[in-house]
Amino acid sequence: MKKHFTLLTLISVFSLPGFGQSQTRTATYLNNLNNFQAVFGDQNFPRARAQDVATDNNTFTCSGKLFGIPDSTSSFRSSSVSSLALQGFGFNIPSNATIDNISINVRRFKKGTIPVGDQILSLMQRYQCGVGQPCRYGVHWTYLDNYPGKLYPTMETSYTFSQNGRGTNGGFYHTDEYEWTPAIVNHTYFGVRIDNYPPIGKSSVQICYDLVEVTVNFTVPGSPVKMVLNELSVYPNPSTSNTNLRFTAVENGKVVIELYNSTGSKISTIFSGNVIKGQSYNVTAGDSKLPKGTYLYKISNGKQIQTGRIMKL
Repeated sequence: MKKHFTLLTLISVFSLPGFGQSQTRTATYLNNLNNFQAVFGDQNFPRARAQDVATDNNTFTCSGKLFGIPDSTSSFRSSSVSSLALQGFGFNIPSNATIDNISINVRRFKKGTIPVGDQILSLMQRYQCGVGQPCRYGVHWTYLDNYPGKLYPTMETSYTFSQNGRGTNGGFYHTDEYEWTPAIVNHTYFGVRIDNYPPIGKSSVQICYDLVEVTVNFTVPGSPVKMVLNELSVYPNPSTSNTNLRFTAVENGKVVIELYNSTGSKISTIFSGNVIKGQSYNVTAGDSKLPKGTYLYKISNGKQIQTGRIMKL
């Protein structure tokens, strides 16, 4: 009994205070805000429209033909690269809120046989930046990293890129401090920027996007806390193998439980389904292959968010 009380205390310490909320938005500007075209040109996304990447509806925004280079040491060619800039997301997060997490959901694929991948994928902000060129901010996913979706698939696939509201793993080399604020996220210039690495090969390839959306999770202080789940217990924690999340549903509806690493990158969705009020459920988080470290679980029912940490020894 004493051990069980300690674990529950640990979870309450790591839970976010206040009222967890989220907003999901799509862009209203594509490559045409913040002098983007003046600086970068069309960047191989001719006739691109923001509404084409606002829904998952098989209407795509595609680059022009990106021509391959012989190898990775060959000279850079402008006809081999493209840049996608999405801005004007229209967030209206309260000024006193704390940004807990920001995630980018991207549906994309390639047309062609030669490989092509990300040079840099990141959020960007024009807040406190120089005139002309939009600047990146927060965590960057680059060609130096390994992650799902780094190389574009031939079949349309959805990928999620997630980061904490603040951290020390920002920038190209993951060494910069950053902190997202409502003022930055609510700004019209806040957005997503994705540049590709030149494809390698003797032919050409196109990059296509179907849906790009950003979700911001935030906490407003002083608001009442309504838990997503009741009687939540997490055990064993710390663990050398599996950790169980046992809970009772507060109300009928859909619940999603996701697992993130310490840098805010999503690892997996460990539960997604409809629950019945008053009914108990048991979910397994992690397995023996999960590396040692501290992980964040996030529970959402579409209205509230509940979080906690799991330690793997």
